[in-house]
Amino acid sequence: MTSGGNINKCIKNIAKKGILMSLQVAEYTDLELKSEMQKVLKDGYTFHYDQKFTQSELVNYCRRIGNTDDPNMGDLPFNPKDNPDIARVMSGGMLDEAELQWHGDGGMYHIGEFDEILTALYCVSGCQDTVFSLLNNRDAFLELPESEKDYWRTIEVQLNNFEHGIYGSKQEALDDPSMDTHPNRPTNSGPMHEGDERMPVVNTHPVDGKEFLYWQPPFMEKAWQNGKPINVDTLQEKYEKVLNRTKYQKHFVFKKGDLLITDQLYTIHRRSHVISNTRELWRVVIDYTNIIK
Repeated sequence: MTSGGNINKCIKNIAKKGILMSLQVAEYTDLELKSEMQKVLKDGYTFHYDQKFTQSELVNYCRRIGNTDDPNMGDLPFNPKDNPDIARVMSGGMLDEAELQWHGDGGMYHIGEFDEILTALYCVSGCQDTVFSLLNNRDAFLELPESEKDYWRTIEVQLNNFEHGIYGSKQEALDDPSMDTHPNRPTNSGPMHEGDERMPVVNTHPVDGKEFLYWQPPFMEKAWQNGKPINVDTLQEKYEKVLNRTKYQKHFVFKKGDLLITDQLYTIHRRSHVISNTRELWRVVIDYTNIIK
């Protein structure tokens, strides 16, 4: 029988030889990958560290999960020419260094107007002073009393990428020729909702059928309750009280090799100010279609 001391010695020797290495998700079987995405549906995200991806390998991994073709990206300066499905989130890249409030990728779209439900973020170079926070708006809604759920089911909103939104204004990009080559120019293909175009804030997830409460504070321009206009600022305060709670939040400081995949319907996220201009993430948007039929 091997003693406890000998077992520990064997483990140390194995570790010294580099045999104990972090699991590489790129090596997952289809069954393991499906289980991984079911975990995203359950928890809103998955996180792995010490991953090793080239740009092409990251895109190929994501394509095993679902479609990576984002019609609103691909030709912008932060999209690598050889791998246009990637958006480089960095200084002079997709977003600037300013703090970002709660939002979801594609957040100016109404439910049903975009298909890229998942976002993968792979860290190439981190910043120890920058915190990425994730908020689970699905769990926050499902744990409300039924009377409060019924209130939210009466609410509709209109979302637009307007001037004080986090991505800048679509109209600014259209009116200013210098923005055509600017690395942070807003996408010109985003929607502009007019009149009384609206969407319910309580929606049903297309994959697992659970209800969730959709909140996009930088994009909310108009609101209605039971078909009648209501004050947007008052509604924002109600959202804040229900959703912005420590219980439903996770916080990450990205280090090289970290991989975070989130569901953009079940979670929203924010980011503190970026201190280091060397911070770089590779972002890919995906759906579930290839792994969960």
